[in-house]
Amino acid sequence: MFGDEGVAALKSLRGQMLEIPDLRPIYANWTSGLNRHCDELRAFIDEKIDLYVKDPKARLKTKAIDLGWFTSLCYPTAEIEQLKTMALISMVFFVFDDTIDKEIEYDTPDFASDFDAATKLRKDSISYMRYQFSQYRTGTSPNGPSPRVPQEFAAFEEFSPRVMAGIPSQTDLDHLADDIQEFIEATSLEQTYRLSGSLPSIEEYWTYRHGVGAVFPYCSLHQYVNDIRLPDALAYGEEVKVLRVETSFQPLLCNDLYSLKKEMREDTPTNLIPIMIAQTGMSLDSVIQELVEQMYSSARKFEAAAASLRTKGRDYDENTQKQLEMFIRAFESFQTGCFKFFMNSRRFGVKNYNQEDGSYIIPL
Repeated sequence: MFGDEGVAALKSLRGQMLEIPDLRPIYANWTSGLNRHCDELRAFIDEKIDLYVKDPKARLKTKAIDLGWFTSLCYPTAEIEQLKTMALISMVFFVFDDTIDKEIEYDTPDFASDFDAATKLRKDSISYMRYQFSQYRTGTSPNGPSPRVPQEFAAFEEFSPRVMAGIPSQTDLDHLADDIQEFIEATSLEQTYRLSGSLPSIEEYWTYRHGVGAVFPYCSLHQYVNDIRLPDALAYGEEVKVLRVETSFQPLLCNDLYSLKKEMREDTPTNLIPIMIAQTGMSLDSVIQELVEQMYSSARKFEAAAASLRTKGRDYDENTQKQLEMFIRAFESFQTGCFKFFMNSRRFGVKNYNQEDGSYIIPL
């Protein structure tokens, strides 16, 4: 539960109407769809949830996310084995984030309420993650005892060998490990604000939000998910750095729009909307207008970078150009998939507020 500042930010919104305009034009020209393997993937990931999520209430909440559907929306053309891998890493991220962010029982100490315990969990998870990558990269176990396997991160043991089985150099493991570590460490600052009862400033919010959002690891797997291997100049150039940032930025803003009602219900106002209202004094409608304008601006930056990358690709053969197009479309479909997920997921619970014109009018 937040203190005075967080409670005041929430109370200022209660009883208002959150009006989100039709955002479909932002994504109209980007790859979108539902993977044909969705039902198979749902069954696969539910089995893994049964295996790795031990607490019965947490298990039910994790299944309710519908990770098979989420992954199938984000990667509509991926083959089943790659799709399973992406669902597994999604499971790792969602389970870990919910462990740190949400108390299962409000009167029972757990990682969400105990910062020191959560700090140890973060440290152990990073050690285990890097151990796993080191083990599969060298083909031998590193010297010394293996690190403790945190139950809240244990599904990583199924994810890592699948990535290792891909085309050599298809995934930059150091880069991926850094992305995952950024996600884990960023939960520390977010948890600090949540437990202290204070709201971050807009600037402070963005120091951890990209990390907590965990989009960068997905971006680092976009060669793997398409089973391709691009020249480094195409896969890691300046244009791709822009694609990564905007592919993270879009879903983060979209999430904060569609999740506000849920977060108010859970008393967790580390959402950009109440933060902006508290810091700037803007009205709810003005904040929504500003965020939507930022989303359109982000889409323009993304499309400019993608166009520049396609131009660079013309210096390569036809097969490389085809692979490059698959690579770019993975960034597109991740954003369109998140957009559809946020609008229709039971996790957010706003589907019934959809209007005929594509807008949402959500009572807070």
